[in-house]
Amino acid sequence: MAFEKQVTVPGDANTYAISPNIKKYALTDTGFINKPNGTYVMERSLEPMKPVNAAITLKIVVNATLSGLKIKTLNPAGTITINLFDIHDNAEMVKLYHYYIDDLIHREVLVKID
Repeated sequence: MAFEKQVTVPGDANTYAISPNIKKYALTDTGFINKPNGTYVMERSLEPMKPVNAAITLKIVVNATLSGLKIKTLNPAGTITINLFDIHDNAEMVKLYHYYIDDLIHREVLVKID
């Protein structure tokens, strides 16, 4: 999947983009890891009561030039994009998902597109 200027996560009514005020240090401050290929990757468990390798995760990747991103909610194996909003008893996962996204908006990593 290519990097996009705007991303909509399956089931989420909102669209997100990289903030025009983004700084590389803000990425590392918010938990992104700089990979050898230059991309910045953040992975967060959306099921904190489960072991990390058995939990649904939120994965956000920003390209090296800070001009494109990917946002996915993945199954525990990290191989299939899932619709978090269709899962039975998803209230805690959705709340945690929005917490992570809102924190990135507050830190000027992402912006919500109206």
